[in-house]
Amino acid sequence: MKAVLLAINHAWIFFGATLYCGVLWSLRFFWFPTWRNLKPDNYYDQFIPQTSAATRFFTIVVPLMFLALIIMTVTEWKSGIRWAPIAGLILLGAATYVGQAHIIPINKVLEGRITDPALLTGHLEKWISLNDIRWVLMTLMWLVMMIYFIQKGDLLRKLAGERR
Repeated sequence: MKAVLLAINHAWIFFGATLYCGVLWSLRFFWFPTWRNLKPDNYYDQFIPQTSAATRFFTIVVPLMFLALIIMTVTEWKSGIRWAPIAGLILLGAATYVGQAHIIPINKVLEGRITDPALLTGHLEKWISLNDIRWVLMTLMWLVMMIYFIQKGDLLRKLAGERR
């Protein structure tokens, strides 16, 4: 039963990392590459509902990811791959810091319906730059978790053995 619970725990981490990373990749390449076209009269409906929904969603997902990473750290402490959950905690912590300390305050200003085009552009530029930081951090976290699962499952050796 312990192994099943740990598998669920570890799957949650990879699910969360994939989802968070995927949202940031989508944000970067699909949702807001034309953010410069957002103006005071059109940004609110194209920006606020999406960012508010993402904030609500990740307010539930991210704390559970932290808990799962702590559990993974404890269970891997005596293994050679304890670096992975520790790196995951650091990367998720850094992404959370950027979000909570810097992006959420900008979201709150943007929710107030900015009317000055220059002020809107300045906030959106900063918002995009900060999310680029989170994009890098969460991409690295996803890579760390992928390496963890490859190492944990001894996948490379198993794949090489199948070709013989």
